[in-house]
Amino acid sequence: MGLSLDGFAPFKRRSNSAWPVILFNYNLPPDLRTHLDHILCYGIIPGPKSVKDVNSFLVPLHEELAELSEGVDGVLDPTAKEFFVLRAYLILLFGDIPAISKLLMMKGHNGYSPCRYCEIKGMRNPDEKVNYVPLHREEESYDPHTLRYRRHRRFIRQARKVLAADTAAESDRLSREYGIKGIPGLFLLGSINFPNSFPFDFMHFIFENLVPNLIRHYTGDFKGLDTGIESYQLPKSVWEVIADTAAQSGDTIPSDFGARMPNIHTDRSSMTAETWSIWIMYLGPILLRDHFLKPDYYKHFVKLSRLVHLCMSYEMVRSDITLIRNGFIEWVHEYER
Repeated sequence: MGLSLDGFAPFKRRSNSAWPVILFNYNLPPDLRTHLDHILCYGIIPGPKSVKDVNSFLVPLHEELAELSEGVDGVLDPTAKEFFVLRAYLILLFGDIPAISKLLMMKGHNGYSPCRYCEIKGMRNPDEKVNYVPLHREEESYDPHTLRYRRHRRFIRQARKVLAADTAAESDRLSREYGIKGIPGLFLLGSINFPNSFPFDFMHFIFENLVPNLIRHYTGDFKGLDTGIESYQLPKSVWEVIADTAAQSGDTIPSDFGARMPNIHTDRSSMTAETWSIWIMYLGPILLRDHFLKPDYYKHFVKLSRLVHLCMSYEMVRSDITLIRNGFIEWVHEYER
């Protein structure tokens, strides 16, 4: 089974949130396992605010999964007309980065050690509170091909050091250094491996973070940053025409391609992961062409579009994985330059 955890706002005003706990049955084929009829809703963590200690709400789930991993006797197979021992194992857990950080009892993406897959360290300007993790740094740069990955046993050792610290100050220091605040309850299950059981959610990672942030760069509203000596920002009049053209494209694009695109300039809050995917894969490469002062920025955007197309393919060969890995490394290097 796989577990999905994410907060959502059940009401339009978005002032309250709740957290469904969803389980997927990976014994079912990929074209069925995500259908509503086959999804198991284990429970809902109530709001109205974001959950603080998500693991405390999952104790019943931990206990039931532990029992299922040992096996439950007397389960009937109606096809074979016989009883068997049923076993179930949790192998994957996914959601957006804040949700998985809560589940793993980690500091999260703004921490000094933010990544759950590698041990890259954050850095910040003296007058800022947010850490960033660029590869290129004046004192020492990171090679993305040789990043030091986290390992299961090492994660547990570091978590134990945080919990066993003699003073609160020492515990806080270790927690900041490791990015870990404690040992999650799910680690008691033998089927869980860190970090392999916690893949990144492509929907949140790319469609709801990376692509919108690129648009914020192009329109001049990315965290107060201007273009500096570069020229990637589009004139407002040009961007308004691009956004209007994208919205009107819904008149002639069949609904099989996905949801209708809202006006990305005047109604960006209505953009969803689905419409962001349509933008990066289909509309953006056409509508942004010849509108940057430097062609390099358009080429950079198109590289991302091609990589997303590869990632969204229904079939892959091993060489595609290498192409995707090296392609994203090159794309990030170009972004930082």
